Amino acid sequence: MDIPPKPTLKAIKKFRTLDEIKYAMKHVFQDAQLGLAGHRKLVVILKNVFKKAIELNQINFFAMCFTKLLSKVLPLKRGVLAGDRIVKFCYSFVNGLVKDANEEKRSKEEEKEEKDKDEDKDTNESDKNEEDQEDQEGEGDQETPISEFISYLIKYLLSGIEAKDKSVRYRVVQTLAYLVEFLTEIHENNTLEALYTLLSNRLQDKESSIRIQAVVALSHFQLFEFSIEGDTGEFEDEFISSNQIQNKLINSIQNDDSPEVRRAALMNLVKTQDTIPILLERARDSNSINRRLVYSKIARELITDLDDLEFEDREFLLKWGLNDRDETVKAAATKMLTIYWYQSVNEDLLELIDQLNVKSAIAEQAILAFFKNKPEVLETIKIDESYWKNLTTEKAFLMRTFYQYCNENQLHALMDANFPELLDLSITLEKYLSVRLKTINENENLVKTWETYNAKIDELDDQIFSLENQISRINTDADNFRKSLSNIEEDIIEINIAKDLFKKRIKQLKNNSGNLEDLITEENQEIADQIKDFSMEDLQQQLEDINKNLDEIEHQPEDITVKLEELQTKYDSCIKALETTSELKIQTVQIFEQEQENDCIPFVDALKELEFIINQLLLIVKDFDYGDEMARRKLLHIIRMTLTEDKLPDALISVALRVLRALSINEKDFVSMAVEIITDIRDSRDDEEFHSAAATFDDDDDILGNGDDESQQSSSLSAVTKKRRIEPDMPPDDIVLRCLTMTQYVLEVITHSLDDHLSLSSIYSGIVNYAIQNESKKKLYLAGLTCLGLYSLIDSKIARIATTTLLSAMRSNGEEVKEIGMKAIVDILAIYGMSILDKSSKYKYSRMFFKVLNSFDAPKLQCIVAEGLCKLFLADILYKTDKRSLFGNAIQGGGGGGGGNDDPTTTNDDETEEETDREHEKHLFEAIVLIYFNPNTKSNQELQQILSFCIPVYAFSRINHQINLAAVSGDVIYRLFTETETELSPSVIIPQLISWCDPRNLVKLSNEEINQATSHLWQCVYLLQVVEQVDARNVKRCIINNLNKFHITEELESNQLQALIKALDATVELFTNNEDNPNFILDKPTKKNFDTFIESIKNKLEIAQKREENESIKSGTNSILHELDDLDIGTGESSQISIKSETKRRDSDRSSQVSKTTSPETSENEDEEDDNEEEEQEKKKSFTDGKNKLELKADKPITFKAEDKREGSVETDHGQEQVLVESKKVIDSNVEDSLEDIDKFLEEADDVDYGDISMDD
Repeated sequence: MDIPPKPTLKAIKKFRTLDEIKYAMKHVFQDAQLGLAGHRKLVVILKNVFKKAIELNQINFFAMCFTKLLSKVLPLKRGVLAGDRIVKFCYSFVNGLVKDANEEKRSKEEEKEEKDKDEDKDTNESDKNEEDQEDQEGEGDQETPISEFISYLIKYLLSGIEAKDKSVRYRVVQTLAYLVEFLTEIHENNTLEALYTLLSNRLQDKESSIRIQAVVALSHFQLFEFSIEGDTGEFEDEFISSNQIQNKLINSIQNDDSPEVRRAALMNLVKTQDTIPILLERARDSNSINRRLVYSKIARELITDLDDLEFEDREFLLKWGLNDRDETVKAAATKMLTIYWYQSVNEDLLELIDQLNVKSAIAEQAILAFFKNKPEVLETIKIDESYWKNLTTEKAFLMRTFYQYCNENQLHALMDANFPELLDLSITLEKYLSVRLKTINENENLVKTWETYNAKIDELDDQIFSLENQISRINTDADNFRKSLSNIEEDIIEINIAKDLFKKRIKQLKNNSGNLEDLITEENQEIADQIKDFSMEDLQQQLEDINKNLDEIEHQPEDITVKLEELQTKYDSCIKALETTSELKIQTVQIFEQEQENDCIPFVDALKELEFIINQLLLIVKDFDYGDEMARRKLLHIIRMTLTEDKLPDALISVALRVLRALSINEKDFVSMAVEIITDIRDSRDDEEFHSAAATFDDDDDILGNGDDESQQSSSLSAVTKKRRIEPDMPPDDIVLRCLTMTQYVLEVITHSLDDHLSLSSIYSGIVNYAIQNESKKKLYLAGLTCLGLYSLIDSKIARIATTTLLSAMRSNGEEVKEIGMKAIVDILAIYGMSILDKSSKYKYSRMFFKVLNSFDAPKLQCIVAEGLCKLFLADILYKTDKRSLFGNAIQGGGGGGGGNDDPTTTNDDETEEETDREHEKHLFEAIVLIYFNPNTKSNQELQQILSFCIPVYAFSRINHQINLAAVSGDVIYRLFTETETELSPSVIIPQLISWCDPRNLVKLSNEEINQATSHLWQCVYLLQVVEQVDARNVKRCIINNLNKFHITEELESNQLQALIKALDATVELFTNNEDNPNFILDKPTKKNFDTFIESIKNKLEIAQKREENESIKSGTNSILHELDDLDIGTGESSQISIKSETKRRDSDRSSQVSKTTSPETSENEDEEDDNEEEEQEKKKSFTDGKNKLELKADKPITFKAEDKREGSVETDHGQEQVLVESKKVIDSNVEDSLEDIDKFLEEADDVDYGDISMDD
């Protein structure tokens, strides 16, 4: 049969058969897939075919043919143009049908209205309205051919929405995303219900492209509310509101891993007062395009008037946008400010500043960015004499930022035209200071009311602070007791097992029957191994010792339980008191606000505005030209007088001291004046007995006059002497707090050491120590700790004392103290390094850091510690690659682990301590990486941004950093997928770890250095061991499928490549020995990828070996690598890569393959620990496999002590120092001890690359 020609409008009118309709539709679909240009004409043709089908009463046939033709494109993959064109054509066709129906309906209504006008005018109007309403309702419920066709089409598509083929699911949901626009045409509630339910399910589809289309489709439901019918007699009808649908989209915005899905939800979520904060929150999205859209589209659509946006939202938008690391986002945020916001206030700069709130942290940065992008505005700013006399907060802020911008950009003409001389500016400042004092003096009653109120609040804050600290100490003690109780219970169980074994063994020996093997169980295996050579007398002696030991500890659990109950009682009491005090504080604030709404509060607000104006004037003065000596002296007098006599707020004290520093001749002159001012404040407690600045804090010592007497400084550190001399003469706490505040800002300004400013020692020995001793007074105590941390940065002696003081304070107090302490200790370590800490402090701080990092209930503290540790890691203060490690890395190509003495008996104490410290630092670094992948981090966006920035910076800065990252990669994967439940897929985590360790991402490295980098090789070995130790099949497959991403070249040493091949062979053997285990069965693509990788490594090994042979012949000199080449890599203990593939060990105890490395403990038991805790533990005999064991000797009683249970980690057998040859020495000890000889030897050699064996950092 010949194919009919393409249909025309004239030919369609003559259609009489179904075949004519079918072939016409085929022609239309055939042309529709060729391009979008002809769609309008094709839609007209298909609409006529549709009308003809209606005339022939063949609407169902038309729908069937339509869906059959549409199904041809459903299997097409995403991105195929033909499929996209057909889907768009379907939408255009349905849209055309609906529009035509609406126009026809509208025309009928108009005709009816005209007809009604001609009818009898006496007809009852209400009856007519009722009839019209009934007609409309009838028409709305009536099924039309168009609605039948749309329902048929949607039902057909829903049948494939859960297809196994992802392409079919994608095309179905893509088509539905277009068609849901016509929800009003669906009259069947069941169809609507199925559409909503199935589209909601697709939000969880594993394909992000499908989730995008589902989001777009569901967004159309936001405008509707409907009910889902429940099963008869069992469930009630479920009402689906627009809020429920919005919540689904919000969930996609906040939690979907795909930035494209989040973007689709961001663009389609309805903008209401409830959803605006969610939309603006995406300004901190991890994807730069999403962040940019917030500023370029979302914020612009939201803002017709800046008042429509809450102040907090405006501040956050500017803070995140102007500080974004992506330049396009920053540009979009700047455009939003300088164009959209500026236009919304009618280009009134003062109004814009008022909307920004000048007291916010971002206002200054925003206005400076505004000046930079709209320099033409600068010419319009005029500051005349009247401007200075009538300053408001907005005017003062504009004036100050204008001066700052002009000064930074050297716009001297604008500065000269708008700002007076220094003397006039000083007089203006003095006048505003006088106005402040006058305002305070004229409102003494209001000032007293405000001070009384603040005193009450401070008292309540002290009570809350004390209660929070008590609760913190109770929690610490309870944790310690629980740990002790657990250890004792384990001891008792173990002792009873040993006791039972001894009795049975003694009985065997008495009866001379049976063997020890008959008594062995899993629980007593280790004990049995130790007593196999014991005689009956030895066993009886050991049994007596066990009974004594058991008698001693059996009653301890009861005692600890009683103590825990007492602590619980105290805890409940403190919690109740804390709730009561907090409620009382809230009531006090509310009562004060109600009573003083028209009196004290307006006065305080006006005073704060005046102080803000003074603050702006001081900021201008700080950067002014001091060329006029008379004006400089005038200003210096004003600053000294106001600091001494006026009770300035903290903000003014800080700026005034910076002005004083700028006016000073040098830093020593500044410190001298500052100490004099602090001394005058301290001695001004009684105006009648006011002393000059010559008075000092220590009456017995004249430190100011004898600044070179170092004995005075050291003697001032004596706590007993300080307490005896200072406490009786201390001024009131409010004066001490003023002194501490001023001391803090002085310390923040200076840069020289305390030896250059011995006058500051008196303040440390006086008010700082006094404040630290007052733990019950919150403001005083926190200010004292802050000053202590700042003093530590300028004096190493104080720093050593501070490390102990801060540790004690953080252990026994709440979160606020911990925040100050953590900041201080990080700064101290950054200045002095880890050497400032003694051995016990290093371990205690490691445990504290580890505990805080995993405290998701303290997000701010978590951020402080994470950021501080990242800085220390980046500076190589923590987890620094030592010389021996570098030496080992250099000759890793030889397959040697370290090249040093492997005998632990010859390792000196210093090396052991260094290894222990490094192990703790490694675990801290591992904790940082684990937190990055922890799903709980999503709720702490600040922490997420810190880690997202710091970890890549660390990884891409140095090759040693990548080696450190590679060393923890195995442990990270192991812990994430065995010890914790993670929502993340290994397909996300493993590629990220590989990318961090990719040497091609390193900065400032040549191609040769990149190709010789070994970070990926070691990471590959570590991950291969994870394949052995992790049970999850998806982890194994993901690791193997990502092996091709490792940058391993033939330029590496052959010994390194051969070590990798050995690890690969062990992994192959592992899969071969576990063919029956489902977890070790690989699919064909994965197995093919694995075989391809192995083959590529073998080829690279052959190339490397040939290259080394050629280099050896060309060199003609003896190489250190010759010793490596002579090693028997394939056999012998020296070359064994300790991947435990023995079937017996793997099947019996897979967990034994995981090394039990020591991680910093999270419980703080230092209060009961002896200073030599670790040394005592080392002396005690323990079980051999890192578990609780009994060390049994015939001549020594058995002691039972539960050791800390350590977290498992991936074995370090694949590590840099153990993965390669361990027993044979690559270099003999004489060569290692004489590095100079090696260097001379290398200088004489030819151009042969021996690696970095100089052991230099």
